[in-house]
Amino acid sequence: METFKLKTAVSFGKDALAALEELAGQRVMVVTDDFLAKSGLLDKVKARLPGCTVETFTGVVPDPPLEVVARGARALADFKPQAVVAFGGGSALDCAKAMVEYGKKLGATGEISFWAVPTTAGTGSEVTSFAVLTDSQKGVKYPLVDDALLPHRAVLDPVFLAGVPAKVTADTGMDVLTHAAEAYVAAGANVYTDALAEKAFALAWKSLPAAFNGDQEAKGHMLLASNLAGMAFNAAGLGLSHSMAHALGGRFHIPHGRLNAMLLPHVIRFNAARRETAERYAALAKACGLTPTARGLAFAIERLRGRLEQPGRLSECGVDAKTVRDQGDAIAAAALADLCAPSNPRPVTPQDIKAILRELA
Repeated sequence: METFKLKTAVSFGKDALAALEELAGQRVMVVTDDFLAKSGLLDKVKARLPGCTVETFTGVVPDPPLEVVARGARALADFKPQAVVAFGGGSALDCAKAMVEYGKKLGATGEISFWAVPTTAGTGSEVTSFAVLTDSQKGVKYPLVDDALLPHRAVLDPVFLAGVPAKVTADTGMDVLTHAAEAYVAAGANVYTDALAEKAFALAWKSLPAAFNGDQEAKGHMLLASNLAGMAFNAAGLGLSHSMAHALGGRFHIPHGRLNAMLLPHVIRFNAARRETAERYAALAKACGLTPTARGLAFAIERLRGRLEQPGRLSECGVDAKTVRDQGDAIAAAALADLCAPSNPRPVTPQDIKAILRELA
């Protein structure tokens, strides 16, 4: 028997932010970063919280480290909110998730309603039980997976994507494509996740080039694709691209989506050695009007990566081949220990990972 469930209610489309008015009169903590707090966008959120006692935590930074989560959890426990609104990119959402759970252990009382308002189209964190935190001292990213991390409500308002730079749109957009592609072939895939993953991949494939060039409607489509892909991988799992991206990102501080853009074609070719997986990749390629083979899909992703002006090798990101070679064993061990690795459709060895690293260097 298999089970598929959804917890998060999703408000989307024009003026979706109005959904926040349901929190009227409550004690609300808004978790965001310093840039959004000073940009004026935070004021749009606060304006939708009538009669609320609002506290803001603006200490979120990219790849949220454990010490930031600890500070935020203490602030949350002291304020004792009835609701938490995570406002920002994947880092803000992930940080807020961990803050809520740790804050409860530090003394936050009662049921806390958790709302997620993403400002980038990438992680799908607003509908997943995943949160990725960083141990800065060890240089390791830790994906947390727990149904307690699932938001109660996601608010997808495309107005917040208007000012997102092209480079960030490319990075986050390639993360969407990787989420969808990995979920489609993951060990836990089923008929429900297939529908979500295929739609997410096809929508992102069509929309990402226009979004990169600043088209606002396309950016809104990417926000929906990110959301659909998040639902898919939350149930199906991910795979080798994400486990390697976590291992590399913690060490070399390269944006997560950029790493996935580099890794995904190599991982597709690796996984396609399994006939059933190759057929799945072919079906995904066909849904986008591409050459219906795994090799065709990998080549098309590399071509798209070039259109988005993204690097194809670690050396283009300032990481030399010797450094990658010297840290190969540690990177492989970290990737295999990652929570995304077990759902990869093909078994993986340290030698397999080091072979992909040599191709990436």
